[in-house]
Amino acid sequence: MILALTYAPMDRDIDILWVLLCATLVMSMQTGFCMLEAGLVRSKNTINVAIKNLLDFCVAGICFWAFGFALMFGTSAFGLVGTSEWLYSVLNSERGASFFLFQLMFSATAATIVSGAVAERMSFKGYLWMTALVSATIYPLSGHWIWNPDGWLAKLGFVDFAGSTAVHGVGGWLSLAAVLIIGPRDGRFTSKTALASSHSLGTATFGTLILFVAWLGFNGGSRLALTPDVPLILLNTVLAGCSGSLAGLLAAWKHKGLPDLPDTLNGLLGGLVAVTASCHAVSPPSALVIGIGGGLAAYYVTVWLAHARIDDVVGATAVHGAAGVWGTLAVALFGKPEVLATGLGFWGQLGVQFIGVATVAVWAGGIGWVLLKLINRFEPLRVTPEFERVGLNVAEHGASTEIVDLLSEMGHHRARGDFTQSVKFEPFTEVGQIAAEYNRVIAKVVDEMEQREGIARRLREERENAEDANRRIVSSIEYARRIQRAILPLPEVLSATVGSHAVLYLPRDLVSGDFYWCHSVGGSRFIAVVDCTGHGVPGAFMSLIGHSVLQQIVAEQGLREPAAILSRMHQQVRAALRQDEPGAESQDGMDVCLVRIDPQEIVFAGARRPLWWTTPAPIGQTEPLFGEIKGNRASLGGGPHEKRTLVFDQHTLPITPGLRLHLASDGFADQPNHLRQPFDLPRLRALFRETAGLPVEDHGARIRAALEAHRGGAAQRDDITLLTLDL
Repeated sequence: MILALTYAPMDRDIDILWVLLCATLVMSMQTGFCMLEAGLVRSKNTINVAIKNLLDFCVAGICFWAFGFALMFGTSAFGLVGTSEWLYSVLNSERGASFFLFQLMFSATAATIVSGAVAERMSFKGYLWMTALVSATIYPLSGHWIWNPDGWLAKLGFVDFAGSTAVHGVGGWLSLAAVLIIGPRDGRFTSKTALASSHSLGTATFGTLILFVAWLGFNGGSRLALTPDVPLILLNTVLAGCSGSLAGLLAAWKHKGLPDLPDTLNGLLGGLVAVTASCHAVSPPSALVIGIGGGLAAYYVTVWLAHARIDDVVGATAVHGAAGVWGTLAVALFGKPEVLATGLGFWGQLGVQFIGVATVAVWAGGIGWVLLKLINRFEPLRVTPEFERVGLNVAEHGASTEIVDLLSEMGHHRARGDFTQSVKFEPFTEVGQIAAEYNRVIAKVVDEMEQREGIARRLREERENAEDANRRIVSSIEYARRIQRAILPLPEVLSATVGSHAVLYLPRDLVSGDFYWCHSVGGSRFIAVVDCTGHGVPGAFMSLIGHSVLQQIVAEQGLREPAAILSRMHQQVRAALRQDEPGAESQDGMDVCLVRIDPQEIVFAGARRPLWWTTPAPIGQTEPLFGEIKGNRASLGGGPHEKRTLVFDQHTLPITPGLRLHLASDGFADQPNHLRQPFDLPRLRALFRETAGLPVEDHGARIRAALEAHRGGAAQRDDITLLTLDL
């Protein structure tokens, strides 16, 4: 349960400073987890573990900022999900940035717990997908139930002060789901020879000590203020960690006959996880007992997992899942009722704590298992046996080792025929002996170097010429991009001309074939969205022609009727591309949605592009009105496929209160997802209806989010432009 307290301004500043300090400490947990996991895995996977711990923080941070915070702390819908504060902004939130930063660190912690459990055999792409899954859905939704004041578990009286279940339980149960899906490491339970030992227990110990220190921020900052009970919270945290460590040590010593360091480290972490739920509401002696229980839970569940042939490399399921369950139930056993302030008796509190634990177990473990299964169908979560054999450092990241460097150097010699330099390696190693023998072999082909040098010199010259040509191409693209940016109206000009609006402008390449245009003259406003053939530089060339012609016809020649403007544009585009000359082969052209906004009405004409509009629901109805005015089925230009002279239809639409117009290119229609299913226009029309009552900025954000959610990892197929106007 997170409490928000109010203090005088000076106290408030101190509270903010305290929360920011604690957020920094919590962020350092990434360092601790990275070192702990890198120390416990085999050396051939240390780089893979390190980059996963780095990237899961980055992915979780962005996902939590974009929508995780909203799902967790936004306005509650039926106590199940948050519905506000998307794309968190300090200016648009009732909560300060210090609160957001602190919660972001918690989200990253929940995500990174899983990395150690699935180490050494989970693919990097699959892990990033899982991280996004945790930070975007699983963690914030269960966190909403527990820590949002209107969450259904919070209303029942469930208490989890700093996240034994809300953070660590989620990570632990999802770890179990993940390892069940991807299975144990090759040889973990099938080989008579044990797997190689941990890479560096010293590094793992250092990481655990960093986690111990960081946990002070984890628990101490969860009060969200520097209150008088913070020292007690910190004391309880330290005592539980110490007693958990000793419990893990003694349990391993009794069971294995020796003091085992990894079990001692996990015992310490289990004690910290366990006390996290109740550190604000128990006495120091109780914290000791809770820590002992957490350490024992971490050890014996680790033993049980191995017996059940479940391969959790660092014991994340036991440390964060099992110890989290014990610590959450211990709230009812040891928590002071006057501090818990739930109004429940012992059995009532114990029942609510059990409900919370079971709910998160089903949610993070069960639903997480289902979602990971779905991900596994499209992006395999486990690497190939060969990748696992050579190690993920090399297989997934191309990381260097002595033998890999030697093989790479030999491969370069073979591919380039360049034997002028010998391979240099430490002579007193096995790899060095191989390199020395290889150098003796290549010494015998030195006589061929002069002939090959001429070939190599010519190859270098060709490469330099190719690079120079590439630089010229890149320069041309950049030049075209600068020109295109110059023809697009500046935001302030667009706002002054069309008023309240939203723009979605997504080029497929560096340069777009789409552009939008506006002009104001004689009390009328002209707005157009133009979709030109081609992409990149050819598309930009066409957009420059279209913009020049449109500007000349309206601003210089003074045509006012949209239909007449399109007819004139058609003729001038064909003239510019010389499409009416004998033997002309150019088939380029452009589609246009053009409107003129007068004080009382809208006048529209379209070349293969429609105009969509919505208005608020009439009195007595719940659905907004939606309409579509189709343009003519002809493009401007078009080469021999179009007539030299075209006549376009013109339509008028009265301006009514709340009228919203949508001008778009055809980029939405065919944009596929990873299953090659198009976004399609019916979905776009439905989104226009759904967002008719939203502010135009929120409407634009919803359209973009829906497009990106549909697209997933699929490449963008066409330039996409949408201009929405509120009249």
